[in-house]
Amino acid sequence: MNSKNCPACKNDNSIESLFCDKCEFPFEGTEKEKSIHIGRFINKRGVIFDANDSIRKSQNILLLVIGLYILGLAINFEFLMNNKIFFVIDILIVISFGVCAFMIKKAPVLFTVIPLVIILTLYTVNFIADPISILNGIIMKLIIVGTLVYSIFLHISSSKFRKKYNY
Repeated sequence: MNSKNCPACKNDNSIESLFCDKCEFPFEGTEKEKSIHIGRFINKRGVIFDANDSIRKSQNILLLVIGLYILGLAINFEFLMNNKIFFVIDILIVISFGVCAFMIKKAPVLFTVIPLVIILTLYTVNFIADPISILNGIIMKLIIVGTLVYSIFLHISSSKFRKKYNY
């Protein structure tokens, strides 16, 4: 047997290694040093669980936005029937968000970026048309955008962790 398994990241290392090649676990360190390292590693590994939890939150945000769009369609139905282009755009947005909410588990970053870009584009167009519109529902807008951006950040961090530690 020419390798030893790291108790922190579970990667194989040369039997002569003083530190893990991946996570720098101190094989020859004191029990305190080893415990501190494992604790820090577990804390870093938490990004994986946070990223998985953010999928559910992003799905909920997308479903909320779908619900708000459907409510808007119902309230403005008469206007939308006279302006079919707006109706078609709103339906496409609802369908896009539905597909992204359904597919987000397959490719979290991609299916979070798509609705984020759509939302930011809509906010920008509305702001250009009516600058005061940016203030309407500002808290909801910040929650939606913030949740999606944070979810993207968590998934990128999780991917880096998995790649670095072969996890």
